[in-house]
Amino acid sequence: MKKLGIYIHIPYCLRKCPYCGFYSRGIGDVDDSKVMEETKNYVGRIAREIKAEGKSYPDHQVDSIFIGGGTPSILEPDSIELLVHAVRESFNVTGDCEVSIEVNPGVVNVEKLKGYINAGINRISIGVQSFNDDVLKTLGRIHNSRDAEQVFRDAREAGFMNINLDLMFGIPYQSMEDWVNTLEKAISLNPEHLSVYSLQIEEGTPYYESFMAGSFDELPDEVDRAMYHRALEILKSAGYKHYEISNGAKVGFECRHNLKYWTGEEYLGFGDSSSSYVNHCRYIQMNGEKQDYHENTLFDDMSEFAFTELRLRSGLSYSAFYRRFGMSPREAFADRWEELREFFDSGALIEYVTNEGEPASLVITEKGIDISNRIMAVFV
Repeated sequence: MKKLGIYIHIPYCLRKCPYCGFYSRGIGDVDDSKVMEETKNYVGRIAREIKAEGKSYPDHQVDSIFIGGGTPSILEPDSIELLVHAVRESFNVTGDCEVSIEVNPGVVNVEKLKGYINAGINRISIGVQSFNDDVLKTLGRIHNSRDAEQVFRDAREAGFMNINLDLMFGIPYQSMEDWVNTLEKAISLNPEHLSVYSLQIEEGTPYYESFMAGSFDELPDEVDRAMYHRALEILKSAGYKHYEISNGAKVGFECRHNLKYWTGEEYLGFGDSSSSYVNHCRYIQMNGEKQDYHENTLFDDMSEFAFTELRLRSGLSYSAFYRRFGMSPREAFADRWEELREFFDSGALIEYVTNEGEPASLVITEKGIDISNRIMAVFV
């Protein structure tokens, strides 16, 4: 049976962060009874959509469920249980299914986290971003460093054995010392997974407006890149496998759901603004309707497979590409292969071969990560 991932989007936050470009809105200033009614109605609608859609995928096996946002941890455990149950009731779900939820410090406690485990969640991703209070204020986060550490300890007490921490660098006024201290604090907690992201200025956000008005100072690119490579050094020295450009994990704890995005596997999105890729088609859900529907051509699929697998530290697998498309990457991209020459020559890109001398994989080196977008663009 085909493997399938399920993504469920919860578009609510207590307060929307000024850098966030995801589809969400702050509800902290809305009457509690109205918020409760709206969120319950939303969850009920999504559960019904899941049940209706499940009938269309009898030949698929769901091995990952990811509840993201927004701030899904705004929801009470009974709402999360309703969503997870809807998937299990409507799809063929594997016994070892990875079931993740994003949580933010300040909106969960140990009892709520225990409720999530009882609802079927077995992996959480905590939006820490930083263990420096001044940096958190710059980011407009609602929590402080003590809250971040406490939610991790609460998660352990609740019984979670698979925890990710999201961390952010390249933030205005953030020093290298601040960043290293955050990394070392995160590692001291001993999470199974760590994600490190550079701050991006997204159009339509308050940060973008400030940037365009000239009142927002980005860190110089060389500082941003130095922070990234320092993070890799620290993560790898602490025993984390750098398996994707922005992610490190202990062996066996790589995020199964996110790997679907990077290896061309199918996933089905539910909830407003969620994306799907199934049966060679892409679309977005909005108000229960499919929008921006696009049926991929063969080249679309090959192109997407190539540039997303290049995000992996294992690179683009030639054997996986051949199994899927019946040809090698060299054949599929023969008209542009020579464009890669400069990256081979500079050491940004390596083509590994088998013991028999056959091409095996195409890998962006650590040196090449800083220009990875240029390399991946060759395949678009």
